[in-house]
Amino acid sequence: MSAAALLAQAADESGHFVDSFIDTVTSPEGGDRLADWFTTGIEWAILLAIFIIPALLLFGGAIGRRYGLAAGGLVGLVAVGWYRLRSAAIVSSGTHPYTVDGQRIELRDAIVDSEGDLVNQTSGVVAQIRQNTVLDNWGIPVGDWVEQVVFWVDNNMKATLEVIEWPFAKLLHIIVDEWLLQMSWLTVCIAVFLLGWLVRNFQVGLLSFLGLMVCGLLGEQLWRETALTIGFIGVAVLLCVSIGIPIGVLCGRVDGAWKVVRPVLDAMQVVHSFVYMLPFIFFFGVGFVSATMVTMTFALPPLIRLTNLGIRQVPEDVVEASRAYGAPEWRVLTDVQLPLARPAIMTGLNQTLLLAISMLGIAAIMGAGGLGRCLFQAISNLDLAQAGSCGLAFFLVAVVLDRLSQPEAGESGNLLGRITHAWRNRRTPEKLLIEAEAASSTSARPAPEPETPDEAFVEASGGERTAVIVTALGSFAALVALLLPWNIDAGLVSAYARTADVDLRTEQCSGNWIELRSLDPLAPGGTELICDGSTSFASNSFNGVSASGGSWFGIFVALMMAAALFAALNTLLRPGRGSRWLSAHGAVVFSLASLVVSVSYLLARPPDKVQELGIYSAGVGVYLCVIGALVATASACAWVWRAPMSARRPLPANVSWGRLLGGLFAVLLLVMGGYSGWSFDTRTESVIDEELQAEIDAIAAFGGDAAQRAAAARVAADEAAAANDVELEREWRKKESDARKDETAASADIASTIATAKRTGDVIHDGFESEGAGFGIWMLIAGMAAVVLSIPAIGLLGIDESFRYRWSTLVAGTGLGIAVVTLAWIVTIVRVADTNFVSGVGSVFVLTAGVSIFATTRGTLSEFERNKIYGDIPANAG
Repeated sequence: MSAAALLAQAADESGHFVDSFIDTVTSPEGGDRLADWFTTGIEWAILLAIFIIPALLLFGGAIGRRYGLAAGGLVGLVAVGWYRLRSAAIVSSGTHPYTVDGQRIELRDAIVDSEGDLVNQTSGVVAQIRQNTVLDNWGIPVGDWVEQVVFWVDNNMKATLEVIEWPFAKLLHIIVDEWLLQMSWLTVCIAVFLLGWLVRNFQVGLLSFLGLMVCGLLGEQLWRETALTIGFIGVAVLLCVSIGIPIGVLCGRVDGAWKVVRPVLDAMQVVHSFVYMLPFIFFFGVGFVSATMVTMTFALPPLIRLTNLGIRQVPEDVVEASRAYGAPEWRVLTDVQLPLARPAIMTGLNQTLLLAISMLGIAAIMGAGGLGRCLFQAISNLDLAQAGSCGLAFFLVAVVLDRLSQPEAGESGNLLGRITHAWRNRRTPEKLLIEAEAASSTSARPAPEPETPDEAFVEASGGERTAVIVTALGSFAALVALLLPWNIDAGLVSAYARTADVDLRTEQCSGNWIELRSLDPLAPGGTELICDGSTSFASNSFNGVSASGGSWFGIFVALMMAAALFAALNTLLRPGRGSRWLSAHGAVVFSLASLVVSVSYLLARPPDKVQELGIYSAGVGVYLCVIGALVATASACAWVWRAPMSARRPLPANVSWGRLLGGLFAVLLLVMGGYSGWSFDTRTESVIDEELQAEIDAIAAFGGDAAQRAAAARVAADEAAAANDVELEREWRKKESDARKDETAASADIASTIATAKRTGDVIHDGFESEGAGFGIWMLIAGMAAVVLSIPAIGLLGIDESFRYRWSTLVAGTGLGIAVVTLAWIVTIVRVADTNFVSGVGSVFVLTAGVSIFATTRGTLSEFERNKIYGDIPANAG
């Protein structure tokens, strides 16, 4: 869909058909009437209850001879009658102006009517209580007391405030300014990977590395904000640990200390952070220091409470036994109590981190930098692009920090749920410890099983072995094809994003290259090189991994074909060992996905400018890659149909309608993605059409004429000055000034016209139109094929486990291929794009669809493994 069509659709008063349908079947006016009736009904119900409830109490108490209840009902009726049936007089307290005999005077505690005329004057408290203005006389000056304390502290405890501020400022300076912001983003990502691998496991470290790497790829400015956020949270949590664990240990060992600390913790958790935010700002200013103090104050209590609880929950007999063996108290603490309290302490640390993450928004309000400020600015400026990027980075940082700090592998749940859970239990963190212990007990390693007979996986033989070998050969051929030419003389995907890739031929000169100014010193662009002989073009080719060639399409094919090759070699050399993806179904998924990617690249349409030149041609490498992927896919399918694979646990013996619905939802996403923009181009050469260029040329011609008139007027003015003709010189100077103004106005008009064109004249290509690459139509076809393949995979043609498993491999491969094609489109554009050219949200929809199709099969594929053969039962078994 062109930009003009999109604008026309936006200008259509009827709006989208969905909005028109909703407007037809709903009526806001009817909803307003319903709300009025509901409000009126509630008011009448409350009014009746005010009179009926005391009357019922009086009547019920009298009938049941419960005279106290009856007296209460009578008092209630009298009070309601007094309040509802009183005169229309208005009672006020304080000194206010009132009207007396037409004159306005000031009286205290006066009773006036509805028109402001004085009825009576009273100093009775009862008369005042009938109105809220009694609060003016009985107000408690808490705010004044707080202000007095703050000013006294600021005037008399400056040295103490500096001591308190020093660790916060120093740690922020060292960790944020000197370390995180000075290190390369890749160094930080690798450090987080190693940290995650060390404290958790390899998977957590790898996912943390990938999450921070995405934050870095969002841009240098966003990476800086990410580093600030990590440093800010790190300092806050570090100070919480250095303060909270010692206090928690003290409270756990000394009852008197816990009696003193507990009410303080209650106050820290009950009082909202907005309440104590202002004193911190007043004492320490706006910025990271005060924000870190507020964050630490808010996040500290769970760590103290859980450390105290963990120390107190250590079995008393264990502590007494250690003392009985002569262990000093510091050994009892370090060797007995702290190790046994470690789960509670780690749970408290995790909750402290989650609460610190939840404070990033308040830290932004307090002037701290980081992703919180980035989101705050985006919301203030209604900048959707900035909000999306900052929101993604915020989410990734929060997930990484949460996963690194989880105390036990058994804990699960999404980040938002975990933060919400921590917030709800911030006053009762003991519940979190109970839940963590229950989760760890259910996920604990089972007892050792009795010794089993000797076992080994079934070796590949016969037709399966042949299929495995052919899969390996096809995968190797596809890998070799990546080193051969994929593009010749022009880019394919790269030409959409980078103007230089429209023509990649090398211009050759039969003579010498010389600068234009050597021939004509006054010529514009005098440093341009021209050939003093004849010119010709030399052809250039680019392989499957170069930026102007296959780029990330080739890189992803290389990764998947390497995985298929490793799966084949693993089955030949050590069948059944290693990851389940290094097996038959892994080879099918990766080879089929590679086939989808390479065929899509081959069928993609070059940009219009490349087609106008008529120089682009696909290289032999992409054809060989398609052939290799096709051979690998066909042989992998033969392999999976012959492989001795079985499920570890029986699959549900019913039709998986949910998987079919997931596939249909993915097709809907593919349609949405196809009609949405895949590329948004606001480059000057793209948004300026012939009509707009003619307008710009006219403005430029007017500006050039004005410049000539200004130059001529300046010369004439100089001549008049030389002739001492003041009047004539003043006249020519005025003409020169007017001409300069016209020249400046022309330049401003050109800049404004180009800026307006960039802002409103985006060149948008969707996934279906002929002006774009056309990936949308091929992905839709692949998605529909995946739905068709899902019919046998979900059990509609039979519930045999092996049958469903084999068809599920084809569905997974197709879904992975769809996801990889769109991901390759996105990252290839990121790799080479000119300024003002970005990928569109349509590719994100299609990427989500591919991931959804692939995800529907994971439950089935993860259950299958290679069959085993068993030897004799050991004599000591059982």
